[in-house]
Amino acid sequence: MRELSVYYCPRCGRYGYYQLVKNAVCPSCNLPMRWLDMPYQNFMRMNLETRDSLISNDILIRDSSILNRISAADRAHNKRQIIASLNTRIHELEAENIQLNDTIGWMHQTIWDLLARNKALERQLKPDAADD
Repeated sequence: MRELSVYYCPRCGRYGYYQLVKNAVCPSCNLPMRWLDMPYQNFMRMNLETRDSLISNDILIRDSSILNRISAADRAHNKRQIIASLNTRIHELEAENIQLNDTIGWMHQTIWDLLARNKALERQLKPDAADD
């Protein structure tokens, strides 16, 4: 007599024990179940959490598109990460804007000082030019 093997549904994760591959069909999804490469006895010794973890990992390893489908809804509806990065960028730009405004203020003040100095020099030179 054949030994029992563990099979699981690649869509819903439901598992079952079958002797023949042809009998391993998911009762919920009506899809052929995949064989789990583990002896039946070892699988039975595991607790439920370990079994679920093992089957979940096997599903994800074999079909990585499931992870993309699962996280697509989260990416579409959860904009917190985008908002946080945009807020960080806004703060960086505000700090840069303050620095640039300070630089422009310094440049304007320097120009006004140079113009005032230039006018003072012109006034000093005019009386000397009138003496000639």
